[in-house]
Amino acid sequence: MEKFEIRDQRFFDIIAKDAELQVVADGFVFTEGPIWHPDEHWLVFSDIVSSIQYRWSESDGLNVFRRPSNMANGNFFDCDGKIVTCEHATSRLVRHDHEGRVVTTLASHYQGKALNSPNDVVVDSRGRIWFTDPSFGRIREDVGIPRDCELDFQGVYRLDPDGTLICVVDDFRQPNGLCLSRDEKVLFVNDSADPCIRRFDIAEDGSLSGDQVWARVEGEQEGRKWVPDGMKVTNTDHIFCNGPNGVHLFDPQGTDLGVINFAEKSTNFCFGGPARDKLFVTASSRLYCIQTKIDGPAMIPGI
Repeated sequence: MEKFEIRDQRFFDIIAKDAELQVVADGFVFTEGPIWHPDEHWLVFSDIVSSIQYRWSESDGLNVFRRPSNMANGNFFDCDGKIVTCEHATSRLVRHDHEGRVVTTLASHYQGKALNSPNDVVVDSRGRIWFTDPSFGRIREDVGIPRDCELDFQGVYRLDPDGTLICVVDDFRQPNGLCLSRDEKVLFVNDSADPCIRRFDIAEDGSLSGDQVWARVEGEQEGRKWVPDGMKVTNTDHIFCNGPNGVHLFDPQGTDLGVINFAEKSTNFCFGGPARDKLFVTASSRLYCIQTKIDGPAMIPGI
């Protein structure tokens, strides 16, 4: 397999031709949800099936951060630098401190019914938490605990600082990765059951409008189906999104410039390193890193 699939030569404005994937750590089952602390320079990520969250840094290497993690998936920092985590096994959104101790359950039910399995999460500078709630953690034994869904839809939610939980979109088939534009005026959400990225305009009160398909996440694969997954915006307003064969790089207008290819399913990623110009990618049994020519915003809102 070639290391890159080039669809537009502008791909090389982002990734150098001689850039190589480096294995940072391996021996996992199904990794997800990497986040980079911009000041303390460490990475936390989840191994869903093993129900462990790990912490890695250049100086200290790999250590267990939280065990059991209740089959944790996506992570993000809140405005205070505490980690917000999606849990498949409990159908909860939780917040815990840097030692991995659960501080509080942020959300577990909507209108009296248990959430499906919170998947990915992002926090804005107002402290509002946006997260997706597909059914993967209830219907797939490999990444969850099989059980009936109480809700009859797979939604996207906004949790306000006062604790109010609002379903902002309820017509996704399987919402997965999401990210905010740098000015926090646009929400991007992808759908794993309909391989596309949708965009929504965000009003001052947090309501959404202007729903449209921003891009399709497509690619040819032999004998495997990798669907849209983790997604991030860069400081150049490009959107990176996992999909068929690896990480897809979209320009600000939604043109797919190409793919960083992986031999195993890539699930999520974040920008890290002292200059936040290294892309750390969780891909099933390994954690990878590749140098880029651009950087990403800090994952602590307001920094």
